[in-house]
Amino acid sequence: MSISSSQVEVDGRPGLLTVPADGIVRGGVVALHGSSSSSYRQVIFEHLAETVAPLGIAVLSFERAPWDRDDVDIPFDVQAAGAVAAYDVLRGLYDVPIGFWGVSQGTWIAALAARDRDAAFLLLLGCSGVSPAEQMRHATAESVRRAGYDEEAVGQAVGIRDAVADLLRGAADRDRVVDLLRRQAGEPWFELVGVTADDLGEELPVWHEIDFDSEPLYATVRCPVLLIHGADEANLPVPETLEVWRRAAATSGNERVASVRVPGVGHWPGTPDRSREGISPAYTKILADWFSH
Repeated sequence: MSISSSQVEVDGRPGLLTVPADGIVRGGVVALHGSSSSSYRQVIFEHLAETVAPLGIAVLSFERAPWDRDDVDIPFDVQAAGAVAAYDVLRGLYDVPIGFWGVSQGTWIAALAARDRDAAFLLLLGCSGVSPAEQMRHATAESVRRAGYDEEAVGQAVGIRDAVADLLRGAADRDRVVDLLRRQAGEPWFELVGVTADDLGEELPVWHEIDFDSEPLYATVRCPVLLIHGADEANLPVPETLEVWRRAAATSGNERVASVRVPGVGHWPGTPDRSREGISPAYTKILADWFSH
């Protein structure tokens, strides 16, 4: 079945609606961003639309609202408001079950939006059950370890991440953290930490959600959930995440939480170049199977 795409507006910003060409829509899904891009046109969104729109699912992606205040990232509640606005646009067009698909940071946003709207489902790709701070610690340790460095190097790299996290909490002296980064910049593993002194800027950065507690949020979810993780996931601890979801589901009484691993991929469901052609056929099949039942 062919598909058709058209421009729409979501809260005054551009969006893209993709539907089956015959116009027969039996469900809808709002696509939610990871932290790295606010664009409504992304490879991962295009793949979602191309995969599920032929199955009768309307897919809506939208430009995420900008944020120019003191946070290092767009606050979760601001992002969730955008997700709810997109849901309302889709609901206004089609009286069908509508859910959320989110990638990485967008999985938190999907769960937040589901508290405010009657979400039919959540599809969560690269979902974390630990806080952003713990996730960054894990990702740094795995990155250095997988590059072949010893545990001493891992400990030093994680120590840098901990110092930066304290700075983002407003609990560390900026000059001391900058000095630490500059002193360690010559280490062969340093670039794997993913932050430099220049990244901190002149003003004290703030990240109010660095210690965001996922479990109470996930315990509010009562719709069907599919957790999708790469079999080689290194950015977050999958076993701990699944355990958080197990406890949250027990609290809420949600018996419809499932998980699946995508073979041969990590946090991104495809090749490292993040191309459309490189997206895993196994991931594509997971999406198609979900929306086919």
